[in-house]
Amino acid sequence: MNRQIKFCLLILGLFQITPVFSQHRSWVKDSLGHYEKTFWSQIKSQKPFEARNTIKAIVSNASEDLDPAVFDFLRTTLKKSKEIQDADVLGNLEMGLGTLEYYKGDITAAKEAFKRAKTIYSNAKMPNEKAGMAMNIGVMQEKGGFYDSAILNYQEALPIFQQEKDTLSMASVNENIGLAFVKRSQYQKALEYFTKAESLIATYLDSLDNRWIGLYINTNLAWIGLNRQEEALKVLLKALRVAEHNKNKVAIGKINYRLAGIYEFLGDDQKRYKALMTSKTNFKDNQNLLDIANLNSYLLEYHFDSKDLDSAVFYAQKCLEFYEPNGFTLDAGIIYGMLGNVEMEKENFKDAISYFKRALDNFGEDNPQESAGYLFNIGIAYNKIGDYKSALEFIERSLAIRKNLNIPADLQESYQGLAETYHRMGNYQKAFENLTFYQAYKDSVFNETKNKQLAELETQYETEKKDKAIADLEQEKELQNLRSEKQQAQIYLSIGGLVILFGVAGLFFRQSTIRKKYNDELETKNREIAKQSAERELLLKEIHHRVKNNLQIISSLLSMQTRGLKDEKMKDAMKESQSRVKTMALIHEKLYQYENLSKINMQEYIQQLSDFLTQTYRTEKEINITIDAADVNLDMDLAIPLGLITNELLSNSLKYAFEDRHEGEIIINFSQKVPGSYSLLIKDTGKGLIENLDIENAKSLGLKLVKTLTRQINGQLRIEPQPGASFEIEFSEQALAA
Repeated sequence: MNRQIKFCLLILGLFQITPVFSQHRSWVKDSLGHYEKTFWSQIKSQKPFEARNTIKAIVSNASEDLDPAVFDFLRTTLKKSKEIQDADVLGNLEMGLGTLEYYKGDITAAKEAFKRAKTIYSNAKMPNEKAGMAMNIGVMQEKGGFYDSAILNYQEALPIFQQEKDTLSMASVNENIGLAFVKRSQYQKALEYFTKAESLIATYLDSLDNRWIGLYINTNLAWIGLNRQEEALKVLLKALRVAEHNKNKVAIGKINYRLAGIYEFLGDDQKRYKALMTSKTNFKDNQNLLDIANLNSYLLEYHFDSKDLDSAVFYAQKCLEFYEPNGFTLDAGIIYGMLGNVEMEKENFKDAISYFKRALDNFGEDNPQESAGYLFNIGIAYNKIGDYKSALEFIERSLAIRKNLNIPADLQESYQGLAETYHRMGNYQKAFENLTFYQAYKDSVFNETKNKQLAELETQYETEKKDKAIADLEQEKELQNLRSEKQQAQIYLSIGGLVILFGVAGLFFRQSTIRKKYNDELETKNREIAKQSAERELLLKEIHHRVKNNLQIISSLLSMQTRGLKDEKMKDAMKESQSRVKTMALIHEKLYQYENLSKINMQEYIQQLSDFLTQTYRTEKEINITIDAADVNLDMDLAIPLGLITNELLSNSLKYAFEDRHEGEIIINFSQKVPGSYSLLIKDTGKGLIENLDIENAKSLGLKLVKTLTRQINGQLRIEPQPGASFEIEFSEQALAA
């Protein structure tokens, strides 16, 4: 390819990190007039090659400060096209204008300029130059969110570059196609093209050339899309090493705001903030408005996550000031979506709906997953303001798209939204049906994780088998070497010694073979046992997970039924039943989350149980619950009775202990006196129990349960009715009572 095409070819990853700095002295003021006179002199003298080089120099210098005078020069010169006979010069003028418009951030104007240049080159039968413009038009289409059109333009250029064996341009095309597939969420396909680009670039550039930065940044996007954050971090750090080596400030800034995105996923807010500030510092003199807008979008997300909503709105407006007028449709849509999230946080649901609808307008058929997400958000917002008909309409539209995409996590979300909406409408049958679908897809997400773990386990097992086979071959090779050495020694030995050696060698070899066979069998059995054990653990986790889900459905049904009751006594009875079911569900939830499938951490369990009951029996009274629980792990047979006991006593205190007062305290103390011996104390500062309470003949179902469960764990129950109620149970780890 000739120099002109290489000069104008735009590479998405590379362009966005091209350093652009303001100068202390304006180049336009000192030199543009001279270059303009030189250009027209070359045209009149019919020196097109020199004229093209002059245009190149003008555009190269103008890219540093994007002075409007240079744009005026290019547009004015193009209006005098009849005075310029050479098609290549006209093409370079349009191409230079398009390049500067792109640097300024106006992709619409840039695309039109590149289209005019392509037409000029096509009419002049200049295929290489035409291919370069097709490439640049593809970049503009991609920036506007038209990915299919972008790929078609790239594919138009690729065979021409291949025919010319233009390695640099082939690498650029493959990289841009890869980025288009990233935008279409086809991340594995994107990595294939990035790998092709990498192999092409490696043939002509060293590892610290600036050209690598764009490719590394784009490859990082594909790894993030595949949720492979470690690989994404590694490739970004490679880009940072190149940028720091070349002292490329703009590149360092761009890489750091992307690092902030990874640190967000990893939950490291300190590194996330530091990366954003590093980016902001390096962008201090950057005149590339696209880079600044992208940084502002990351700052918007940071402040939203930090609940600094006013700052989030400020950065959102800064982003829109650039994205909207310059044709960055999808980026503007994302910002409107974030503004919708801000209004949801503020509980301004009508404003949230307005922003989500504006976000939806910016996404078309090429972005079904994003469109489905905004439809769902609109439905949830309508749900919050009580417009259930509209809520159902938008959530159903979201579900229809998500069924085609078949992404379990998204389907799970839609069914949960439908269940909540039908529940608010009082249609408990529909609510239950959608809740069942929600739980099914929740199981599906869990099973994906389980299958991935099994696949990794299988891969590890197969790798160990291959390693063992290699080790066996090496051992066999060593034995052959030993035999060879023995044969050399046999030449110098007597016949008698030879016989003895053969006998000893035979005995040794036999013993070695037997020992090796025994070790191989033992190792194989150990692997099988380990594999079966891992599979059993996964199966047990799934069982606990499903039991928890079933109990959760029962709890949800009880909750729905409670809302339809008018009798307060019946409501209380249903709430009590719901809390008992939830108490048992928490046990199974803990079990499938832990590595140890038989033990429950009582400190975490009691805290979660307390949080649930406080929410269930929420009141305006100032009731403080203090928990002091030993960090002890108990098996399920002990944890479930203790959980139910705690549920009954804590519920009783929350409902009745403070009927005649506005504040109070409940204390839960779970301690280990000696190894294997424990005490559970639950007391409150309320009105206390009636004098001479006979728990053996109590009519309360809750107290009967406490008595029965205490007997089940072979515990001793002590009750102090006044002042305030106090229940203390002492028990030991031993076989449970029948």
